[in-house]
Amino acid sequence: MRFLSSFFATFALAAPIFASPVLVHTVQKFDGKTTGDYIVKLKDGVSTADVISQLKGARITYSDWTIMNGFSGPLDDVAITILRTSPLVEYIVEDGFMNAFGTQTQNNAPWGLARLSQSSRLTSQNTNSLSFSYTYDDSAGSGVDIYILDTGARTTHTQFGGRARRGPTFGGYSGIAAASQFGVAKAANIISVKVLGDDG
Repeated sequence: MRFLSSFFATFALAAPIFASPVLVHTVQKFDGKTTGDYIVKLKDGVSTADVISQLKGARITYSDWTIMNGFSGPLDDVAITILRTSPLVEYIVEDGFMNAFGTQTQNNAPWGLARLSQSSRLTSQNTNSLSFSYTYDDSAGSGVDIYILDTGARTTHTQFGGRARRGPTFGGYSGIAAASQFGVAKAANIISVKVLGDDG
């Protein structure tokens, strides 16, 4: 009987160990060039100072954030291991460099397009010349629908490359908006909505 009592007492003490597995956070990898730092997001209400104090000798770059509860720094393997098993951590991610968007430049642009991408006055005011440059973001309006409210757009024009269609009621403005060579949003979709008669 004493054996069974000892067995059940030992089992009762060991049961919580088996019942609560340790959560190990995966370090989220950044797809691109990294800074060498890690961003650690702590659960709401957790003291940043208390967690940092557990990381003996770790160099912390930022810890006084208002946007989230956490910190960042060039953490070594020991610090990462401690954080990966901490129940106080929400996630760990590599810090990386991001760009708002990539750009492209069209060098044979008309004056109107060049004026859109310049903050200062253009050196030449020859509006008939195709010698200007127009810089725009890589998306070029892809996935955007532009509704042209006018006398109608010629949806079969080659500059639209099959991206134009008639709107519910069935030009010149649509070309400015999305023509492949001289349009502002070269990859946007055109939807022609006729709201004016042919005579304007």
